[in-house]
Amino acid sequence: MVAVSVDSPEDGAALKKKLGLEFPLLSDPDRRVVDLYGVRHPSGSPEGGDIARPATFLLDSKGVVRWRDFTDNWRIRVRPGRVIEQLERLD
Repeated sequence: MVAVSVDSPEDGAALKKKLGLEFPLLSDPDRRVVDLYGVRHPSGSPEGGDIARPATFLLDSKGVVRWRDFTDNWRIRVRPGRVIEQLERLD
């Protein structure tokens, strides 16, 4: 598992430490990965700036996207049970 954020590396590191995350939290301040995966949400932040919409992708061992879930609402996240359900379908 990997998380990608538009936040700076310093902000990401602070958040990772604060939440005790055990997976990589990568920084994409230039939004290259955000645009590659088509999840830019123009003017989506509370302040009106561009952000990445919440998204979850499941990739196979070759890097092919096998399932995705995203929303325009930055407050909404996919439920863990739904991700597990989709993982089981990939077997």
